[in-house]
Amino acid sequence: MEYIIKRLQTNLNITGIVNIHFFEFDKNFTTADERHPFYELVFVNTGKLQIISESYTGKLSKDQLIIHRPNDSHSLRCSDETNPTVIIIGFECDTNALEVLANTPITLNESAIKKLAEIVKEARNVFAPPFNIPTHNMKKKKKQSYGAEQMLKILLEYFLLKLVREYYYNENIEENLRPPLSQSELVEYVDLNYRERITIEELAFLFKTNRSTLCKEFKAATGKTLVEYINEKKIGKAKKMIAESNDSFTKIAEDLHFDSIHYFTRLFKKLSGMTPTEYRAEHKKQAQP
Repeated sequence: MEYIIKRLQTNLNITGIVNIHFFEFDKNFTTADERHPFYELVFVNTGKLQIISESYTGKLSKDQLIIHRPNDSHSLRCSDETNPTVIIIGFECDTNALEVLANTPITLNESAIKKLAEIVKEARNVFAPPFNIPTHNMKKKKKQSYGAEQMLKILLEYFLLKLVREYYYNENIEENLRPPLSQSELVEYVDLNYRERITIEELAFLFKTNRSTLCKEFKAATGKTLVEYINEKKIGKAKKMIAESNDSFTKIAEDLHFDSIHYFTRLFKKLSGMTPTEYRAEHKKQAQP
């Protein structure tokens, strides 16, 4: 018997990703009008924005999304009321079906928001930080998890396909109940990404909870606040970097995404009882035969 292989049709294909950002904008923040040859997805996690584009001008509120079409002029403005947290994804896609998502905001349900959170999580496996600073050239990580880029492509395609089914073809997307917060998954995620800048707002979005619940669950799991836990992890890594390399303390502080060398030095002494210089000298002394 000869088997016949059926080739699968592709209706929506992501051909490239420009950036994936999680921003916390300042009050009254504005962007200049811009246009570019790729789609741009804008999702408001908290707060609200004013969107100005060729296809839509108006508010974008919590849990709402809009997609700017390639080469459409667009900008955004924040009010003086809140500091909105916003996800922005720039991507190339070879379909016209996304046009319907450019004309008016859509409110995502729990199922769709969960899929979007998975995209943001996987982006950290592909791209190097910072994720909260605008850039025209987001760098890829030199070391990535196996299949990270393909997984990111698949997750984004799946998310968009589900939106097109619902809003272009009027098919209902299933509503999933919000799953309970997994303490082990939360701690594991922080352990993998502690060297980068992680905010409570971002974690609350990624794990679909609120700030107070996230902080409570994290402390219940680790016995420490999120800031305490990350600081201890960073200083532990800094000790290893000081002991195993000749990198300057400024470079180590930058690699661990401390705000300044002065803050790094103060925290290092607070948690280890000595300055980085004293620690390096002590380590070299102990290493001598």
